[in-house]
Amino acid sequence: MNDTLTPEAVTVETSGQVPAGAVTEARERIASVSRFTARPILYARVNLAYSPSLSPGERCAARAVLDVNGQPVHAQAEAETMHLAIVEVQHRLRVGLDRLSYRPAHRG
Repeated sequence: MNDTLTPEAVTVETSGQVPAGAVTEARERIASVSRFTARPILYARVNLAYSPSLSPGERCAARAVLDVNGQPVHAQAEAETMHLAIVEVQHRLRVGLDRLSYRPAHRG
């Protein structure tokens, strides 16, 4: 278990008409994945984007990157709502952390 990442430490960038609560939700959900690794998460960034011109299933996008002790873990998702995109990115980051746990720790 790891508690190195707090919601306040997650950098969130937005573009388009992103719902007001989405930034807070993204911070909390992305910070919560830190409990799935023993390695320190040095940096977390999320980009939330809304584009009304795309098809309904792609209007809301969330992209995230974690720096896990020097190893990047990337995830992205598109969905009909920002909530669903954030939940899917959270899930994909967790999968990425699971995969990373099978690699030797970065010694740089």
